Amino acid sequence: MSRGRSRPSARDTGAVELVNMDDQDFRRELERTFKPIFDRHGNQGVSVGELQDELDETGIINIIPEDRMDRLIEAADRDRDHFITFREFMDMMGGLSKTERSAMQKFAGVVIQNIVPKSMREDFMEHYTCCPPPIFMFIISIIEIIVFIVYAKELEAQGIATTATTGVPMYSPLLYKPTRRYEAWRYFTYMLLHQGYVHLIANLVFQLLLGLPLEIVHKWWRVMLVYFIGVIAGSLSHSLTDHWVALAGASGGCYALIGGHLASVVLNWDEMNHDCCEGNPIRFILSAPVRLALLLLLAGGDTANAVYRRFFTEGASKVGISAHIGGMLAGLLLGIPILKNINEHPWEKKLGWVTLSVFLLFVAFAVFFNGLYRGYPQTDWSPCCHE
Repeated sequence: MSRGRSRPSARDTGAVELVNMDDQDFRRELERTFKPIFDRHGNQGVSVGELQDELDETGIINIIPEDRMDRLIEAADRDRDHFITFREFMDMMGGLSKTERSAMQKFAGVVIQNIVPKSMREDFMEHYTCCPPPIFMFIISIIEIIVFIVYAKELEAQGIATTATTGVPMYSPLLYKPTRRYEAWRYFTYMLLHQGYVHLIANLVFQLLLGLPLEIVHKWWRVMLVYFIGVIAGSLSHSLTDHWVALAGASGGCYALIGGHLASVVLNWDEMNHDCCEGNPIRFILSAPVRLALLLLLAGGDTANAVYRRFFTEGASKVGISAHIGGMLAGLLLGIPILKNINEHPWEKKLGWVTLSVFLLFVAFAVFFNGLYRGYPQTDWSPCCHE
């Protein structure tokens, strides 16, 4: 409970003077003034204990004795569920004297508005659950491992070794290739190929560490959507900037998970900070500011490493930096409307529509660019898988 509040006036509740009204007008004015306030608390009503505490803090006991107020509230709670509904509140007000009615008018609206509804006291950590189990990250990781092993065996049969940093089957129909952009599935399936086992292991660790916590809170199907959208956004971004470079790896999806975490922080900032400073180290680590700092540090560090490998290391393979950035932005933009918002505010819903529109505009631009831009290498129209 907050302390040291100034004493509210009748204007604070938007009420008019109720003392000299007849009973019918009195009840009508009560309904006009207080029903919207009670509606915030749903059918359950306002907690008796919190109502008593708040009324005590306002100083109303200087006008209505505390024992009298306690008896009134106790009598109003007819079903003994320790909550006061709007109808019970109206009955309680009807039992007040004119002096008590005037005092209650001045305080009740502000008091009830100050009580946070139970539906708004969501704790983000309470939403960590393994039902349904987090299955998507495990499934996609297993598929990526199987594809890697199959192609490693194929390359070995051709006398080509798969090493820590080599092993992309350039003939694969799964690989994104600028010369075969018309094969739309390549914008998606490139995620199944990796350039060596270090690349594979890094992406597996990345997506499991980032994806499983998201699945536990937001459920596997939401995370799957964010991941796949990040994969597509990654290849589209790559196609806009690296016109001559093929693309392999699940980095677009992995970075979409970072963007998804950022979106989750934006949507659930208050819920993530619930009791985060009460001495529990887990709550502190999972609080919104700490999580935001860690995510930005992780994304910034990995992106800086990718930039260094791309531009400042001799003989290094081309790293699809724009795929990383595109995936993360897609995860952030689409995470807002897709991921679970524990306590949705009106502005957050509007923000979701805005971010969805921005992403769709990006996709439309990328598709038209791929079709109209003449700076790509000559299109290879030969039959697929016979290169």
